[in-house]
Amino acid sequence: MATRAKVLPLLLGEADVSKQLDIIWSLSREREIITVPILGFAILVNDQVLIVDTGFRNAERCTTVQHLGPHRTQPEWSVAQQLARWGIAPHQVSMVVLTHLHYDHAGGLSAFPNAQIVVQRLEVQAAAAPVVSRALDVGGHALFYDRLDVADVVSTYWDRLVLLEGDEEIAPGVRCVLYANSHTPGTQVVYVDTADGRIALLGDLARNVHLNIEEELVPGIYYDLESTRRALRDVKRSADLYVPAHDYAVMHLLENR
Repeated sequence: MATRAKVLPLLLGEADVSKQLDIIWSLSREREIITVPILGFAILVNDQVLIVDTGFRNAERCTTVQHLGPHRTQPEWSVAQQLARWGIAPHQVSMVVLTHLHYDHAGGLSAFPNAQIVVQRLEVQAAAAPVVSRALDVGGHALFYDRLDVADVVSTYWDRLVLLEGDEEIAPGVRCVLYANSHTPGTQVVYVDTADGRIALLGDLARNVHLNIEEELVPGIYYDLESTRRALRDVKRSADLYVPAHDYAVMHLLENR
């Protein structure tokens, strides 16, 4: 019988953001500020525990370094507490996969003492030397990469780093697929085969399933328009359930599967 994994959501923080981020070039007519979750995910497959994305380093850096709106955390949103909800301890995690290295995805690596860290080589290169104007007043002069997170990846955790160069199956039924120059230069989506179908853990390739996947409207932060649109189309035909990293609805859906 083929292995079937299970995906569990981890609520690691919250942020207040504009709905304009959902659509290319801020053409959305939505102007309201909404609260979105900062999600990670645990994948259980055979006797392995894998994590996809780790949240931000701390809420204060999101405002003082990234110059973004309010971010929040609570004790019960720590990695340890979120994993404990599912009967898992951080030391049991054997692998952490980063969809990309933005501050709200790569800031929690210190919670996993025994895990390999899986990221695309292209993403590490882009995060280490991002192409950005210093005049941009958001994103920490680094296009939303936190320099401390990047330094940890290339120094503190270097001996545990697994650098992928394209698509690769990293566990039975768990596959990383590179979508170069989409949300970031080295964004990868994690596809997971479960008993209920194939789940695509999207990171920030899509923010809103209806707008970005079903309607094929590119979200507001991307590198190359055509590459991003092709990536969204490929995801649309490659999975049964699409899971962005900032959507309470999909979090609740996974909790109840």
